Amino acid sequence: MKAWEIGSITGIDGMRLAERADLVAGPGQVLVEVIAAGLNYRDLMVLEGRYGAPKPAERIPLADGVGRIAALGEGVTGWSLGERVIAPHFSTWIDGPYSLSVFAADLGSSADGWLAQQIVLPAAALVRVPEAMSDLGAATVSVVAATVWHAMVAFGQVQPGELVLAQGTGGVSVFALQLAKALGAQVAVTSSSDEKLARCRELGADFTVNYRKRPDWAAALLEQTGGRGADVVVDTLGFDVLGETVAACAVNARIGTVGALSGTPQAQAGVSQGMLIARNIAIKGIASGSRAMLSAALEVIGKAGVEPVVDATFAFADAQEAYRHLAAGAHLGKIAITI
Repeated sequence: MKAWEIGSITGIDGMRLAERADLVAGPGQVLVEVIAAGLNYRDLMVLEGRYGAPKPAERIPLADGVGRIAALGEGVTGWSLGERVIAPHFSTWIDGPYSLSVFAADLGSSADGWLAQQIVLPAAALVRVPEAMSDLGAATVSVVAATVWHAMVAFGQVQPGELVLAQGTGGVSVFALQLAKALGAQVAVTSSSDEKLARCRELGADFTVNYRKRPDWAAALLEQTGGRGADVVVDTLGFDVLGETVAACAVNARIGTVGALSGTPQAQAGVSQGMLIARNIAIKGIASGSRAMLSAALEVIGKAGVEPVVDATFAFADAQEAYRHLAAGAHLGKIAITI
């Protein structure tokens, strides 16, 4: 089979296309012929050596993908050849509480990922793709769906009519918008692009703020809402601007922090303890989500007829260009690579 490898771990140019032996499903495993794969910001970090422990040059990247079952390993039941499947990138986190042990089987990082013609996965990790969902939508949904469900529902306990704040217009934020609307919540979105904000309003956003025009975007949001703050925040900006995020929150708000696009994961929080206490705000770090969370999110969006937003699609041979498109930050939603 053909597969991309992370190579020299010097960035996108260090990737290499390789010929590998065909894979075989072992006991409890399933062999999947890959249809398409999806990109996440962490995939750039992997190539630059900024995500997790050191990795071999032969590691196959990408945490997201979709494929059809090509072979069942010994002892596998409940699955049929040809079924479309996805899986959480923490392939051993099936249900229950989070544990650091999940990083030992992290697709595209500590285990080979989806940027290849084949992948072998634990049968217990598989999730069926809703029949109406496209291949490209399915290829890009597992990381964002599990992460957003964890932040917004498992932790955030969002209720119909509450206000969800999604920061930016990357894959996590756009999926948060779509899932929140499917759950009956209102949504506010921030971006530096009026064009992207207009697209978010088409997707159902109730409030939008251009933070480049309004650096005091929390105040701008409160102006639009009549002083109502966000009840749940899917925080993709991180601690570098946490003070502004908290300023946009309502009393009893829940902030699920999933990224650090405004700085780095090492940034220190610029918010007073008094503000958090006075508003009774809860903050939780979100390390993606389990298979159960992914399955629950797919059930909701499947019933609502939601199709994940894919900004651009690239051929397998052009995988490096797909990474460059992600790095440029001009996309809205997700980026896919057809295999």
